[in-house]
Amino acid sequence: MADKLIKYRKQSRQKFFLVLAVFFLGLLFVAALMHIGAGDAEWGGMSVSNVSAANAMEFNIPKDEKGVVVNWCEDPAYSSGVRSGDLLKAVNNQKIKNLADFLKVTKQTELSQGALLDVLRNGQPIYITMENKLGLHDSIKKSLNMDMGVTGKNPAAAPPAAAKSGSTAGGPGQLAAFANRSPAETAEAGVGQPAPAPLNTQLPTPKQQGAAKKDLIEGHWLGMELIPLTPELATEYKVPPDTKGLLVDEICLESAESGILAGDMVVGVDGVATPDLVAFTEATRRVKNRDSAKITVSRRGRILDFKISSERTLGFSQNEAAQPIAPGAISPHRSRNKPCTSCHIIMVTGGQLPTDAGDILPNPPPITKGAVAPHEYRGKCKNCHVILKK
Repeated sequence: MADKLIKYRKQSRQKFFLVLAVFFLGLLFVAALMHIGAGDAEWGGMSVSNVSAANAMEFNIPKDEKGVVVNWCEDPAYSSGVRSGDLLKAVNNQKIKNLADFLKVTKQTELSQGALLDVLRNGQPIYITMENKLGLHDSIKKSLNMDMGVTGKNPAAAPPAAAKSGSTAGGPGQLAAFANRSPAETAEAGVGQPAPAPLNTQLPTPKQQGAAKKDLIEGHWLGMELIPLTPELATEYKVPPDTKGLLVDEICLESAESGILAGDMVVGVDGVATPDLVAFTEATRRVKNRDSAKITVSRRGRILDFKISSERTLGFSQNEAAQPIAPGAISPHRSRNKPCTSCHIIMVTGGQLPTDAGDILPNPPPITKGAVAPHEYRGKCKNCHVILKK
């Protein structure tokens, strides 16, 4: 009996210590989760946390934005242009929605080979190059006359309030409008713009940036120019809600003869749905060797079928991604809830002509003095147009 009692007490103590050990392990696990949630995940001199109601309000982060918030930073992040309050959305084109993504992506990223960061700052997408090699990013900034990843002449050239709104010494809002233009074009506009980088400035090549894998923004097929629908375009062209298709932005050649109009929504090719440019390309591939096919469009909610024909074979859609942008350029459009490098590659020169040759008007019409330009800035109006008095 005494032996059984001793054995019972011994087992009780073992169970007690086992339960106690499990309890403390549980506490440590919860503490670890809280520790991560508090934003102590670190990489490249940054300490980040998940987006919360508190830090979203503090740092003016738009609702439903995904990423991790930079709580504080030091070199190399700080010297590269990262700032407290930035929302980090992607590293090397790999999207980051939360701390788990951040830890996974950064674990695979070698800073000595460079890192492309997509951040959102005060609602503006900004591209930053970060590398843990002294002087690389500084040399890029110096050659481009940039300040901490934001396009501009000098931090003293504009007050902090102007920097938040995307303005420079050239006037409120002009930086956003001219950020992706060539130095020659922006010089005519009187807006501060970085000079071209010297040949020894190194950026990742288009291939290293995955140029062939960027999101598509425009398709071309038999004279049709098609673009994905945005909420603004849906409102402007009265496209019914939930219409899945591509907006016809421009029409010519065989497509014009078919009866399709600009403003139509292409919803199918030969019975295959075309909700996006990838699906549209695949649908056109199915009919590429034929000389005619049926195109289904939605026109103000009315479904119509058209026959598109060609004297040769139809071929298939050719697509484009967005134009190259300069390092540190502020987006000229609204945030589309994705990193800039989802659509753009980053280039200093060589990505496009200084002036869009395709948009030059051969016979510019007369305009009234003080009229709002119907196109992007191309220098003084009187250089091309006859100016009529009001």
